[in-house]
Amino acid sequence: MASAFSANSRTLDQLLADPNIYRIPDYQRSYSWTTKEAGQLVDDVMLASTEARGPDDPDGGYFFGAVLLMELPRDDASEGPSQDYDIVDGQQRLVTLTILLAVLRDLADDRGLPVASLLAPLIRGTGQNGADAFRIQPRGEEGAFLVKYVQRAGAALEMPDEDHSTESQSRILAVREHFAEVLHDIDDEDLERLARFLVTSCHFAVVTTRSIDRAHRIFSVLNERGRPLARNDILKAQILGALAPEARPAAAQRWDAMEKLLDGAFEEMFSHIRSIEGPSRGTIISGIGAAVEAAGGPQAFFDTVLEPYARIFAAIRFPHRRPGLTPAVDRYLNYMAWLGSFEWIPPLMLYWRQCEGDAARLEGFLARFDRLSFGLRLLGIGADKRFARNAALLQILREGKSLDASDSPLEFSREECRNIHYNLRNMHARSQLTCKLLLLRLNDELAGSPQRLDPSLYTVEHVLPQKPGRNSQWRQWFPDTETRETATQSLGNLVLVTRDQNDKARNLEFARKLEAYFARPGDVPWITREIETLTEWGKEQVEAREKRLLEALNALWKFDASKTGATQTTPPAPRRGPRRRATPRASA
Repeated sequence: MASAFSANSRTLDQLLADPNIYRIPDYQRSYSWTTKEAGQLVDDVMLASTEARGPDDPDGGYFFGAVLLMELPRDDASEGPSQDYDIVDGQQRLVTLTILLAVLRDLADDRGLPVASLLAPLIRGTGQNGADAFRIQPRGEEGAFLVKYVQRAGAALEMPDEDHSTESQSRILAVREHFAEVLHDIDDEDLERLARFLVTSCHFAVVTTRSIDRAHRIFSVLNERGRPLARNDILKAQILGALAPEARPAAAQRWDAMEKLLDGAFEEMFSHIRSIEGPSRGTIISGIGAAVEAAGGPQAFFDTVLEPYARIFAAIRFPHRRPGLTPAVDRYLNYMAWLGSFEWIPPLMLYWRQCEGDAARLEGFLARFDRLSFGLRLLGIGADKRFARNAALLQILREGKSLDASDSPLEFSREECRNIHYNLRNMHARSQLTCKLLLLRLNDELAGSPQRLDPSLYTVEHVLPQKPGRNSQWRQWFPDTETRETATQSLGNLVLVTRDQNDKARNLEFARKLEAYFARPGDVPWITREIETLTEWGKEQVEAREKRLLEALNALWKFDASKTGATQTTPPAPRRGPRRRATPRASA
């Protein structure tokens, strides 16, 4: 008798193989992941790929969790299992992985890397009826958008030339752009290694059934019953179990207090402690085991490592856990949290522990570390190189070496500063996210104090539109095509507005754009408020504002940005980057 359901482990290339097609049924919600969840996924996969010692490493690989599928009836009368499925649980992860695969495919194809041919069939293959079909098929407008700007060959490098008004479409595009930014400058060898690791060493636990009622019961079991055994539980058993019996009750109470302090982030903290104290490779559990031994045993580890780092990590992650910190430290931590990725946390935790109690030292380090972390984004390097830079800094801190040496990883070389200057010419075209974070930082500098804006609420708007109407006033103010294009991408032409304001402004004339920006009273960013009283927006206004923003940038981070700008014509050696094959839309 055939089983009513089955379960097995599959790698991504096994799951997304011919003739399997996966549909997202109507009862499922739209795509809801943000760059935070998607960024954590790609960071985790990249870290796992660097730690794997090869395809035969028994401890290598990455687990994506369980997916629940319902088999759909075959299109013919032949026997055997169907190859068309409804996704009952796991659609957010599968759509996100499709976006990641598409970005990797198009980057690899753009560079002529053979791994592109390995990735393409995982996105589009042959269904059970022999026809070409996309592997993951969302419903309605979301599905059409995913095809047009993600799944179609080359689509992941194209910028939309139309509005993406629904929330799910905006999230798909934001995740796609985040992946493109993270993978943008990865070397060819590392890009191929990451792609092959993702395809052949990342696993799902796949549960299939043929009944929608049974599928929903399984879904309830997977999501509502029991609590999975986390690394935190295993480490707790190992560390507390190794203590003397009389010490365990008090240690258990202290452990519970740390769990409450970290509010669900305990597991994440262990990964950072492993980076700081343990070996650079191996699992987190084995790495923490090595750190316990290096500390002198479980009691010493508990007292001198675990609890101090728990207090520090809680302050880094949660603003309400920062009583007693100076306003400057609080401000820097808030800014660092904007970055989304976490490669900067281990060196900060180690330095903080080394100077705990010395607020002036911590402030001084954070000022320099803030410059480094945002500067690496302006430099346009990928997550792997940012990780390597922070790992080098971590090693210097471990060894107690000076941070003031000329080749310190905390500082930028003259060549790196020149590249940052050059990237500022068209920062928004290079990275919408980095450009937004830069404007948010400059906003606070111009305002003279933090405005505490939520980055997720704001977008970057081009005052001079990227595609002005043929008979618009914009073309009268900027009749020369080259001058207009340079001004459009200039830092001086960019403001921060809400998504609703951005959608309303679009290609409007200047006066009507101002109406869209300032129609409703409220907290308008300072960097946008400064243009409210202007009546004209021409070359002179754009250049004057660019000069003012670059001066503010130089005052903030000392990149000497005032010596260059968007009109610079002699660039340093060009960086490799994806070709954007379509004209960007007017408002970002």
